[in-house]
Amino acid sequence: MEAHEAAKIFPISEETIDELAEDIKANGKMQPNEVMNGKILDGRRRHRACIKAGVTPKYKEVSVSDPVKYVLSLNLHRRHLSPTQLAMVGARVREIYDEQAKERQRDSGGDQKRKIEKAVVENFPQPLPDSQRARDAAGQSVGVSGKSIDHATKVLRSGTPSLIAIVEADKVAVSTAQKIASLTPNEQDAFVDRIQSTPTHHRKRPRPAEDDCEETTPDTNGKTVIGKGIILANEAINCLIRIPKNDGLRKRGFQVVTDWIKANK
Repeated sequence: MEAHEAAKIFPISEETIDELAEDIKANGKMQPNEVMNGKILDGRRRHRACIKAGVTPKYKEVSVSDPVKYVLSLNLHRRHLSPTQLAMVGARVREIYDEQAKERQRDSGGDQKRKIEKAVVENFPQPLPDSQRARDAAGQSVGVSGKSIDHATKVLRSGTPSLIAIVEADKVAVSTAQKIASLTPNEQDAFVDRIQSTPTHHRKRPRPAEDDCEETTPDTNGKTVIGKGIILANEAINCLIRIPKNDGLRKRGFQVVTDWIKANK
């Protein structure tokens, strides 16, 4: 059975489907999948686990006025998502509401940007002023900044499937991924391969979605290079700039780095 568009705003953890299938085999499946208009609105993972376990899925028909709002209400409290993963959810919410608003405007014969944004904002799970931009409304609906929503939107629109997958798995920050999404598909996939080949115990925890750091640089031939040195250098800079300006050691920290650079050119 096909999944409802709103259900797809949350990623499925492929790694847990086998475990859930074994549990269903052993204990049976108690909770039915919720279906709206012949599509799964809640329970995609349970549905796939049932199929894998050879158990006939159970369904319950539901009718809701706003499927996206309904899916958010069911999943935000029961999933432990990082800021990066929440940004990706928010970006998918934004795209759905953007498209719905544009369709309404086309039907009514109007195409003013202001009206579209107003219609988008009105759909979000909580009352927001009409002047607030759609991206900020999406961010507020999942608890991240509008800037993070912009980052995630770029990843969804320009990223390769493999890049999107590692962002949704929280293996790389969305702020980093949006920069990688500017590269060619081959370069994006090469970056993903390097991330995937790094042993888990050596891999640094993804930074918060709001962090910004370059991980690409052009070499002398104009070719884009992604290197560990660039990544680590920017991580050092990000650490330094977080030191409060009134901290007496801030200046000394920058001086240590400057001295090291001069000595190692």
